[in-house]
Amino acid sequence: MDKRFTIILLVIIVGFFGIVMFSKKDKAAESTSAASSQGSQNFYGKEDSPVTITEFVDFQCEACYAYYPFVKEVKEKYKDKVRFQIRNFPIVSGHQFAFQAARSAEAAARQGKFWEMHDKIFEGQKQWEQTQNPQSIFDGYAEAIGLDMEKYRTDRDSSDVAAVINKDLADVKEIGGTGTPTFAINGKKVENNPQASVEELSKMIDDALAEAEQN
Repeated sequence: MDKRFTIILLVIIVGFFGIVMFSKKDKAAESTSAASSQGSQNFYGKEDSPVTITEFVDFQCEACYAYYPFVKEVKEKYKDKVRFQIRNFPIVSGHQFAFQAARSAEAAARQGKFWEMHDKIFEGQKQWEQTQNPQSIFDGYAEAIGLDMEKYRTDRDSSDVAAVINKDLADVKEIGGTGTPTFAINGKKVENNPQASVEELSKMIDDALAEAEQN
C-alpha cells in the first residue's frame, strides 16, 4: 500500500508541475503573439503623456543617422512630458542590412535593452554598413550591453521578431510614410518633417503639447 501510494503521489506531483509549465509556456506564447500583432513596443519617457512621438527608422538610412543625435537630445529634454516611440521602417531595396539591424534591435528589446542597442547600431552605422558581415558587429553590440547571447540569437532569428518588424512596415505605409525617418504624432503622420536640429524637433513637440492642452 505504501509503495502504491508513493507512486500515485509522484504521478500527481509530476502532473501538477507539467500543467504549471504548460501554462507558463502558453502565456509566453500569447504574449509573444500579442507583440507581433501590435508591432514594436519601444517607448521612452512619460507613459501617460497625451502626446506620443513616433519615429519610424531605418538603421542604415543616412537621414536617420543625421537625425539620431538630435532626437536623442530632445528625447532626454522632453522625457517628463512626452512619450517617445521608435518603430521599424527598413527599406531593404536600398539598404541591404537594414532588416538585420532591426532584427538585432528587436531581439535586444526582448531583454529590455532596445535603447542601448538602438544607440550602438546608429553610432556604429558608418562602420558596419561597410562590412560584408555586419551581423558579427551587431552581435558584438549585444554582448557589450550584457544580453543573454543564447536568447538574443534565438529571438534575432525568430519568425516572431520578423513579424513585429513587418507589422511596423505595414503600419507606416498605412499612415502614408514613404521615406525615412517618418515621424508621427499620436499615430498621425507629420506631413513635413522638421529639420534635423534640436530647435526644429523641439518646436514640433511644443506645438503637439500645446494642441493636446487645448483638447
